Amino acid sequence: MILLNESAILLKVAAGNELMYTELVEKYWQKVLQHALSFVKSYPIAEELTQDVFLQIWNKREKLAEVNSFDNYLFIISRNLIITHIRKKLVETDSLKGEKLQELFFKPDEQYEFKELVEIINEGAALLQEPRRSVFLLSRMEGRDTDYISKELGIATRTVRWHLLQSLNFLRNHLHKEYNIDLLMLVLFIVYFFS
Repeated sequence: MILLNESAILLKVAAGNELMYTELVEKYWQKVLQHALSFVKSYPIAEELTQDVFLQIWNKREKLAEVNSFDNYLFIISRNLIITHIRKKLVETDSLKGEKLQELFFKPDEQYEFKELVEIINEGAALLQEPRRSVFLLSRMEGRDTDYISKELGIATRTVRWHLLQSLNFLRNHLHKEYNIDLLMLVLFIVYFFS
């Protein structure tokens, strides 16, 4: 049997080769599943998201011919599907978002919880090293996009994304360790209030 490099495999899948596609799925399935599981904390949901990732890859297989790094491509697709899933959950569990936001500003106890969570996140952000702290604050607290942050801090957009990913990972661990706040709560907070 001839071993094919990644580019050759991707070209074959792009051309509709189901055998190569199956090999690709078998090789990367566990990696995608673990990535999804680290965010959604539910095996059935993570499995469903993993299926969706590979279904999307097959449905848009012609794009694989242009892919330079399958790992990066896979990460982007899975990240986007996970974010979409979380946003849908927000809509499903909080269809009255406008009313909830109004309540947030009128109910003292909810105002207090929101303010406390912002303080906890700021406390965690203060522990980040530079430029990671600045990247996080500009992105998540000021709502600035990657290009703006890149120009403002004089670093590559790829580096901005890396620092953001690392800062969110650090905050997830910090909040869980210090306050027993779940990652999903942090993600929902950031998506809900800062997107």
